[in-house]
Amino acid sequence: MPNFSKLTSLAFVIAVANQVNHLTSAHVLPGKDGDREMTTTHRRHLLEDGNECVLYLKEVEFEDPTLNESSWSCEVPRDQARRFGGVDIMGIQGVSKEWIDAHYPISGESIMKTQGAYVQKSITTGETKIIVPNEASISIESLSEEDPRHHRQRRQNLGSKVSGTKKTLVIRVIDGNNEVIAASKKQLEDDVFLDPVCLKSQYAACSHNQLIIEQATNIDPLGVIDMKVDNVANTNAIESEARARAIKLFNADTKYDLVLFCMPNIGKDWVAYAYVNRWDSFYRGPWCQSVSLQMHEVGHNFNMAHSGMGDDEYGDQSGFMGYLYPKDDTPRMCFNPAKNYQLGWYSLQQVSINPLEYIGNPQTYVLNGINEYDTNGNNNNKIVLRLEQDGDTNIETGIDFYVGYNHANGINVGTRGSQNKVVVLQK
Repeated sequence: MPNFSKLTSLAFVIAVANQVNHLTSAHVLPGKDGDREMTTTHRRHLLEDGNECVLYLKEVEFEDPTLNESSWSCEVPRDQARRFGGVDIMGIQGVSKEWIDAHYPISGESIMKTQGAYVQKSITTGETKIIVPNEASISIESLSEEDPRHHRQRRQNLGSKVSGTKKTLVIRVIDGNNEVIAASKKQLEDDVFLDPVCLKSQYAACSHNQLIIEQATNIDPLGVIDMKVDNVANTNAIESEARARAIKLFNADTKYDLVLFCMPNIGKDWVAYAYVNRWDSFYRGPWCQSVSLQMHEVGHNFNMAHSGMGDDEYGDQSGFMGYLYPKDDTPRMCFNPAKNYQLGWYSLQQVSINPLEYIGNPQTYVLNGINEYDTNGNNNNKIVLRLEQDGDTNIETGIDFYVGYNHANGINVGTRGSQNKVVVLQK
């Protein structure tokens, strides 16, 4: 965080407007963790004391499966975002992810309150972020159930079923250099909505038609539109501009349940990212056509975390929240037992027990694969068995175990790991 006592010169002009102060400056800013950032010219917006924003976890995927970037961003109300050029969600500088994690926030359901913080936008790159100086105070709190933002922003909490019809828009972003994804609008319609294995078909299949991805045809019958932005694709600001423009032109944050931004194939390393428990996901170039990446990033939008194994963030290859595959028509698979329980699609054939209550009284369960789920409730076999160990009641130490049979057939025939085996996961 900046330590203003170390700055030898500070030139600023303060103009009070709409309860926000605007500053323009050029400095070297010491970070809280000792790093230093060379800045050019920035515009600063001092935030009111007690200002609050909604925390969202941003998960970034890379071509190298050993890499993963997870960070917290904060969303401000739309009227406040207008003062920042329409940027509604931004990264946080000056507070470590570890500090925020230690307060056990829930993405989309927790707020960060600050005193003495400000929003800073680079005039050169357009990147906007919240700066929390050393002398600022900060707190993490739960978003009230009565807060209108709770009902507008929250897409799926951990305890509710992921179901219903989700109106979905795909945006081909054209950058300031006229760079755009090679796939045409028609190709993207096929890859997202029409192919035998795509975002729409696989969520419908895995959920046994309880979750329907619906093309947003009100703008274009393809459910795919082109949108021009001024920034170029190798700058951090293109995401903010693309989202702000989509919100301004199409009310993307309120009119649609899901928006997929297909970005130009510029840059390297990263392939896609999404905000957990929100509506937006972003893809680089041809990765926007990958069904596993679509399922994975939208899975984050539906509040799903990564499926790892040991120290490998993506190590569980039995479902879509593990490793990613650069294919547009494969694999045909779904999710692991822990995610299946969370999604709530197999409620007629799932059971949750405390094994300590059955010491000396063994229980017997027959497990089926997800393809054998009976939506009429005529099958007593189980899709998921949860062994309760305070996972719901103790957020710090509780860990539950989930047992399922990963049957590689039908809707799950392409599962890449633990095929036709009983798997046990902890969460």
